[in-house]
Amino acid sequence: MKTAIFMITALILFAACSGEKPLAPDGNGIIALILVDTTGTFPGSVPGEPAVLPGAKVSIQSRSHEYVAAGESDEAGFAGFAGLAAGDYTVFARREIIAAQKKVFTGFADVKVTGTDVVTDTLYLTTVTVNSLMINEIYYCGCDYSKFYFYDQFVELYNSSSDTLFLDGCVITRSSSSMGPDPEALDHARATWAYQFPGVPVTGRQYPIYPGQYLVIAADAIDHSVYASNGADLSNADWECFNPLGSDYDVPGIPNIVSIHPESSVDFMISLTHDVILLTTGEDVSVIEVDGAIKLAFPLDSVLDGVEYATSADKTKYIMMRFDAGFAGLGCAKYSAASTERREIGMDVNNSTFDFILIDSPTIGYSHVQ
Repeated sequence: MKTAIFMITALILFAACSGEKPLAPDGNGIIALILVDTTGTFPGSVPGEPAVLPGAKVSIQSRSHEYVAAGESDEAGFAGFAGLAAGDYTVFARREIIAAQKKVFTGFADVKVTGTDVVTDTLYLTTVTVNSLMINEIYYCGCDYSKFYFYDQFVELYNSSSDTLFLDGCVITRSSSSMGPDPEALDHARATWAYQFPGVPVTGRQYPIYPGQYLVIAADAIDHSVYASNGADLSNADWECFNPLGSDYDVPGIPNIVSIHPESSVDFMISLTHDVILLTTGEDVSVIEVDGAIKLAFPLDSVLDGVEYATSADKTKYIMMRFDAGFAGLGCAKYSAASTERREIGMDVNNSTFDFILIDSPTIGYSHVQ
């Protein structure tokens, strides 16, 4: 604890004396954290008893203004950030241990700074737990501003389980604002368009995705770098979206997931700034009319995964909190060729602010942490 007090004092002095130009509005707030593990997994620790975690990578991101910073916990498990403007922040921590089996400790916390106070907290890290079939990466923002090029969009799935799973009948949807002003009041999920894998939902066994396998679903499965700078090469995509009602080009040799919207003729296109992607089992899909527009409806218990992305955290939520309590892609600029991908392979806490990070360019068929 003496180390923590000393470090807080040092942070206060640094904030008072630093002449560096701030990356955010001026402030005197401080966040001081002690990082601990209680699982007994960290070498030398005892299950149920706090053990400090030195050497953890710690980052902070504002949810109320533009600010990011990074640091590392010291030998006493302490990490701190000074000179913070008043606002809401999310703190992330990660520590990897390579032993007989690799283990990754992660944790996050939401912290409010009022401007001049010192906010102290204990951040509990746990080892990564995995879900099953999930959305691993969404590449949506476009790659070439001079040509307004965004046709290289794709969604990547990942099987984080130890079992072979099957994609038969599964559906990828774009939900956007079709959920309405209060998505929590709905007993179903809505979509403006949807593309479905062939086969019979749930019981089909023709289209496997194996343990640890990544699967890329391209809007158009071609080498987009031929047409735009920084374009993604999707010529080796596993699947391609195809809409038989439109003038969509069907790339030979790439299997299709096909549009099931009865009236839409548009190709797979998602927003460059704010949208929702849902992965569902494809069971009990129904057609509904909302404000004169045809939408597709999906039972909530058929949703396998949902990810909402947005440029800033002040956007209105489109999706139920049970599926995603945050936003992926915060700060992603249009036509930057950046992508949003899971922070840890297979980890899903249903809060994309934590689950996802921005990466400089897409990782097609693999993860940035590999």
